[in-house]
Amino acid sequence: MGIITGLLEQKKKPLVMGILNVTPDSFFPGSRHDSIADAVGAALRMEQEGADILDIGAESTRPGSSYIDEELEISRLVPALHEICRHIHIPVSVDTRKGTVARMALDEGACIINDISSLCSDLSLIEIVKNYNCDIILMDMQERTSCNGDLSECIAAWLADRAGQIRNHGIVSDRMILDPGIGFGKDTDGNLSVLNHLDCLKARGYPVLVGCSRKRFIGHVTGRDVDSRLPGTLAAELVALQNGADILRVHDVSETVDLIRMYDAFSENLKRM
Repeated sequence: MGIITGLLEQKKKPLVMGILNVTPDSFFPGSRHDSIADAVGAALRMEQEGADILDIGAESTRPGSSYIDEELEISRLVPALHEICRHIHIPVSVDTRKGTVARMALDEGACIINDISSLCSDLSLIEIVKNYNCDIILMDMQERTSCNGDLSECIAAWLADRAGQIRNHGIVSDRMILDPGIGFGKDTDGNLSVLNHLDCLKARGYPVLVGCSRKRFIGHVTGRDVDSRLPGTLAAELVALQNGADILRVHDVSETVDLIRMYDAFSENLKRM
């Protein structure tokens, strides 16, 4: 059984994945950690606040960001990851699309790879994921402006097809998690539609991860800058939970943990009526 499917079965509730960036240019300044001590402190704080998984990124993928070479990504990631894995007791995911980076991260103690390209950017990642028997998060980042029919169905079909291709390489289904890629290749209406129709993705039978924390579409709706988008984020995450999200990838762990507690309390109350 995969790490994430095992956690979902054990906890019987949605999981919280805390975002920790060791980059100088991530879109939310509050997620940036420019020293190892700062990164370790943030990791410990998120674990104490109730994060189930920690997701570490060393390359910004915000709109307009530049692709960086693997040497720079490794130099940012590995020293912080080494110390974090020594201090925390929750699973660690690494947000990368490069095989060399993923291999080094897994050797340091990570057990999940979060690839925004769904193992398309670097095909060597397929064998690495297989050989390390780690979990893999597959995200949709395609431009969908010309999608025929329902956007959510197009995304679900593409991700399910990609998961099927990866299964053919010997990676088992319960190691895969699907992410519709909120904010990637989608405008505000598209993001809202995807969150409203997560059932299309849930129907494929894989755990679904949603990452909408403080993203641009929330600013478009609310008129708030990134530092003031927490209320809008929680509203979007509630819709995601109502429509079947299994994992929320977030900057604000404590507040999201409270959101899930309240959501679960309402759900349990309904079952008793």
